[in-house]
Amino acid sequence: MLYNTFMRIENEGFLFHLINLFLCILKQFIDNIANLQISTVMKEEDGFPGQISFVVPEKIISLIKDNPLIADLYLTDIGYYPQASQHFRERSSGSDQFILIYCIGGKGEIRLGDMTYSISSDQCFIIPPHLAHTYHSDFQNPWSIYWIHFSGSKAGVFSQYACRNLSIGKSMTPRYTERIDFFSEIFRNLGRGFNMETLEYTNLCLTHLLASFTHQNLYSQSKQSGENDPVTQSISFMLEHLNRKLKLEEIAAQTGLSASHYSRLFLFRTRHSPIDYFIQLKIQRACHLLDNSGWLIAEVSREIGFTEQFYFSRVFRNVMGMSPAEYRKRNI
Repeated sequence: MLYNTFMRIENEGFLFHLINLFLCILKQFIDNIANLQISTVMKEEDGFPGQISFVVPEKIISLIKDNPLIADLYLTDIGYYPQASQHFRERSSGSDQFILIYCIGGKGEIRLGDMTYSISSDQCFIIPPHLAHTYHSDFQNPWSIYWIHFSGSKAGVFSQYACRNLSIGKSMTPRYTERIDFFSEIFRNLGRGFNMETLEYTNLCLTHLLASFTHQNLYSQSKQSGENDPVTQSISFMLEHLNRKLKLEEIAAQTGLSASHYSRLFLFRTRHSPIDYFIQLKIQRACHLLDNSGWLIAEVSREIGFTEQFYFSRVFRNVMGMSPAEYRKRNI
């Protein structure tokens, strides 16, 4: 009787330990699966819908280094990752090039050693070469970024702008789209192959593009000063009203200057009177329509504010040295 009771207790104890062991193994298995899922999420490196990227081959980099026009500053990689969910990069030994990350939406995080930097929309960050780093997009609000790897004998001067957020302030007249256009221009040309002419052009564009980040105040001011300039303002006004007959007084009124003062300023700056310049813009538009549409000459004439086709043809000849009909046939 006592023996049977002892054996029952011992068996129950063994069963209890067996169940505990099974539960521990199950918990470890679940933890491993969870860690694997987290690792997969954190280290997803490509496959972003709409992404663009170019990597210049090493053989081509060697040619660039031998070209004195662009050897001092050139890109090795460039791209765009929109809404880059799960984007993650870790380089324990850093990169051989400077890396510029330009965030246009969402947010992310950059870690350099013990320092962590948050980067969000309208900010950029430059990571210097050979510095261990990690960066990733935010889980809830993943960033959209343009990025560049660049190098060259002149690249070292960008160290003074590295390791800190560079804010791209949006003013009343932002140049945001112009900077994006520079990226698009580089993408478009690299997409045609790595011939030397393309490489020279894209890397000369790179210099201006980088300056738009490092010299933000001057970059913004140059646009603002242009838009506040009376001559620039009046030309924009002309372009918006090519279908009208404008008088000098009406154009001058847009600048806040008297007609005589404005006329002298415009002539000094452009070497043309305002009305002559307006006529040139009209004829330039007419040439575009003659080249790229099937419109009748009379229709082109009306589109740019000439009610009489004969007068339009005479003005066109004065500017272009040929009639509209002759212009349209010149390449046929």
